[in-house]
Amino acid sequence: MLKLFIFSFFFVFSLMLFPVWAKDFVAGFEDIPLMDGLKQIDNADIAFGNEETRFIEAQMEASEGIDFLSIQKFYQETLPQLGWKEAESLPDFSKFYRENDILEIGKIANYPLKISISLKNRN
Repeated sequence: MLKLFIFSFFFVFSLMLFPVWAKDFVAGFEDIPLMDGLKQIDNADIAFGNEETRFIEAQMEASEGIDFLSIQKFYQETLPQLGWKEAESLPDFSKFYRENDILEIGKIANYPLKISISLKNRN
């Protein structure tokens, strides 16, 4: 019984340390978390290529009260836990890289706030 309690405690504690594991992920992407307050826009996804030359894009709409700065902050704090490194950050755009991949997050409309998240190879 004590072992079960200890296991349960550490399991719950680990979820609190890495909240990204408890989040939903952007459909079509392997491990890009979907920030609370963002909703993926149906039928706005693009995907083509293969493992060496691929391009994937999804578009999201933000709930009222969410600005692009808070979206940037979420991904700047969350993506490094998944191995991403920030390459560039502008007022309406962020770029991250990991191994052979580039991830770009950009604002595409102001009201309602819409963003795109795209993944492509660095080559």
